[in-house]
Amino acid sequence: MKIKGQLWLAVLSLAISQVCFAAAGETASANDKNVDKNQCFGCHSTAIKTLAMRGKHQNVNCAACHDISPTHAKAPSRDNRPTTHFEYAACGQCHTEQHKDIMDPKYHYQWALRNTPPSYVQFRDLTGDNSFRDVQFRLPRFHSSIVTDLANVRSDGRYQYKSYKDLSKPGAPMWEALTDTRPEEGDAIKPSKTLSLTWRPHKGREVMGRSDCLKCKTNDNLMDYAYLGARTQGAPLAFDDPDHKVLKTVTNSFNCITCHDPHSAEPRIVFDHLIEAMTHPDFKDYNYQKNAGKTGYPKIEVIEMGVRGYPRKIAILEKANSNYMCGQCHQGHNRSETFIQDKDGQLAFPKNAIDRTGWAVGTLFAANPIERWNIVRGKGLNNGTDSATGVKTVSYDHYHMETVVGSKHGQAGVGCADCHYAKKQDGTLEHQPSLPTLKYKNTCARSDCHGNPNGDNWSEGQAAYMVATIQQRYRIHKERLEKFGKQAMDLLVKAKNGEVTIPKEQYEKLKDAYGLYLHTVGWYFSDYSKGVHDPSGFEDTSSYVVKNLRSSTEAAKNSLKK
Repeated sequence: MKIKGQLWLAVLSLAISQVCFAAAGETASANDKNVDKNQCFGCHSTAIKTLAMRGKHQNVNCAACHDISPTHAKAPSRDNRPTTHFEYAACGQCHTEQHKDIMDPKYHYQWALRNTPPSYVQFRDLTGDNSFRDVQFRLPRFHSSIVTDLANVRSDGRYQYKSYKDLSKPGAPMWEALTDTRPEEGDAIKPSKTLSLTWRPHKGREVMGRSDCLKCKTNDNLMDYAYLGARTQGAPLAFDDPDHKVLKTVTNSFNCITCHDPHSAEPRIVFDHLIEAMTHPDFKDYNYQKNAGKTGYPKIEVIEMGVRGYPRKIAILEKANSNYMCGQCHQGHNRSETFIQDKDGQLAFPKNAIDRTGWAVGTLFAANPIERWNIVRGKGLNNGTDSATGVKTVSYDHYHMETVVGSKHGQAGVGCADCHYAKKQDGTLEHQPSLPTLKYKNTCARSDCHGNPNGDNWSEGQAAYMVATIQQRYRIHKERLEKFGKQAMDLLVKAKNGEVTIPKEQYEKLKDAYGLYLHTVGWYFSDYSKGVHDPSGFEDTSSYVVKNLRSSTEAAKNSLKK
């Protein structure tokens, strides 16, 4: 497969060069509130000036994105800081086509018109055989109003849409769309009898449980956190603040600045724990740092930001790669985890340490669950104990970025945008994330992927057939995993309850096989692509896990002592 590695960067550069300000004179005539940038650089002389002077935005005036009062210009202080515009419309002043794309609901409506509910997420059936059950959904969620959706879904009915029709509209600022029906509760999380308009039937209580989870929905308050969300003097917010307190500080969903630096227009990462995973010495032996600089593994430049009295960091990508830009949210553990030591059952890291560094950050860049299982268990750590079997577990979540980065696609330079953004007639990619299944002609089957003349010469129908085939094979492997996982679980339950005695060697191997199984199904069954992100990787991994389950279960049965 031949991939244009600079495709995403070309889109960004072309859009900026064609649409945005081309010269300082144009900037001056476009805004009568312009300020003397050199005066701004007198204080913002390090990171801000460096970024602003080297990128595509070097001729954009500070006042294009900040409301700067005369008092700040004369005597800058904490009390008269400029207002920063985080809304889409701020970038949309220049990037009109991208703004239009983000607010265009066409793919969401196409999905609804198909009336074929896809599997979207799964949950574990604790009343049955402990395997996963699909939860079906009919509609996608708008990126441009995802924090609004989250607040509505996860507030136990507290935040309700003012108009039910707003559910079908992208991009409404949160507090224009929602109303607080129980303001008297303040920052407390109190269950009620009111049901949320929830997307996820198994989730309806609380907001997120930890307010740092909101960073994947909005970066309105990006400058209010110290690095890694530590509770630091001067920083208005910390990652362990109450959810409702943090929600009240935001209004916009998923900002442009999450992936694009506003000063230089360079591709960037702002998620603290991902920056840690890509730079900390404790991660030097894992996939990203071992391969940094190779295709699919762009190097990063970490920049210390701000003059606010507390540490903040961003990371500029050497080359645009949407796997890492999108992967700020679409990764398994994009914040700290709780690890428990096998040897004594004690926490490996302080439970309330919000600013954990090093190994406690959970993004290990493992390409598959076997790799991640071996890393965690190899260090004598676990994330808890399975109640039914007593097996030590390794936690799971949606490992989208890790899976894609470690796949053949990712290593060839393919990014999320290559499949989830369609190519326009002018060669640019539209800024509209949606399912590739709605636009095969402009994703899988286009000429720089599997199309003609550089690829496999797939038709749109052939691309659709290949995806359907991969997902069918995935379902077959899923059933095999669940079948042999159930057999192992039944035997482990009997051993835990004292109904049978398994010799230590066979017992430990069976517990490890089942623990790996739990991690594997958690990893892949929360992958919305159903195997498409890494087809061969999933088949190889699931085949190994099934073989391991079968042999361990058989060995344990043969060694039973009455």
